[in-house]
Amino acid sequence: MRSSFSFQDEETGWNNPKKTKKQKELLSYRGKVLNQRMAYPFDYKITLAKRRIQAAIDQYGEEDCYVSFSGGKDSTILSHLVLSMGYKLEHVFSNTRLEYPECIKFSKEWCKKNGIKLNLVLPDILPHEVWKKHGYPMFSKEIAELLGRMWLGYKCHPKKIKKVKGFLKRLGYNGDPSDSKKVKNFLKRKGLKISSKCCYLLKKKPMKEWQKRSGKKVAIMGVRAEESQIRRTVWVRKGCIYETKDQVVVHPIIFFTEKDIFEYAKKYDIRFADIYYEPHNLKRNGCFCCGFGCHMTEENNFIKLKQMNPQLWASIMNHWGFSKICEKCNVKIE
Repeated sequence: MRSSFSFQDEETGWNNPKKTKKQKELLSYRGKVLNQRMAYPFDYKITLAKRRIQAAIDQYGEEDCYVSFSGGKDSTILSHLVLSMGYKLEHVFSNTRLEYPECIKFSKEWCKKNGIKLNLVLPDILPHEVWKKHGYPMFSKEIAELLGRMWLGYKCHPKKIKKVKGFLKRLGYNGDPSDSKKVKNFLKRKGLKISSKCCYLLKKKPMKEWQKRSGKKVAIMGVRAEESQIRRTVWVRKGCIYETKDQVVVHPIIFFTEKDIFEYAKKYDIRFADIYYEPHNLKRNGCFCCGFGCHMTEENNFIKLKQMNPQLWASIMNHWGFSKICEKCNVKIE
């Protein structure tokens, strides 16, 4: 299947570092377009978001669409947009078993209040089993994936080695980062088992399996370009609606800023899950013990978790091994 609304590249090989001049010019142009659209007036962004939702439903059918719902502020705004158009699409919550209890509670209450079917999808493996077998999620998804490959002794592309070099030095490795055997021996000797596998095994894989069982292939997601460079790049290369091998992905609020999210909530008198308000004031939800980005800020996930739920914090530190890996990675936990 092919969506007429997707941004389709005219040449193949977007991931190839040796892009053609035409590809580079097109990517640069698309980046400028993204910045322009993120600066659009608030009300017009709402109009654009509804157009994207309607386009997906018209193209693929209401019965094949669902809302990816986390109980976070972005997916709550997305849900309200869909409801305001008269649709009550099934909401699917990927429960990794590492979600904030407040978000699970909010999701159930929101869907019940609005007469929406909520499906909680669970993985067939426990989080601590993933970490024991594959490694812990530290630094960033990309770096964790690279360190996971190095733990197994795989060689990495020179550009990837350049990216991970500083992190290896942070961990205490001063040798040649391109020497895969030495890096592997160092990581194993220090017990630095780091990986991004939990993202796939606890979230993506269960969702893929649910999609296959349900037959629903169109995932409407509350993703925003402002959140990360990766999400910006996805829009630049693929647009708001695009197809993968397994599904159709729809990003209606991709142009919304953080300010837009709270302005929308104020306009329609929407209260988010309690984690976004005093005394917690979290900026984002997600897995409460994810180590991605925790090396970059004083108020990281671990410190916030201790403030919110000391008992849960003690459990992940002492029973799940996070205290040891955080110490080795020089990441603060309290």
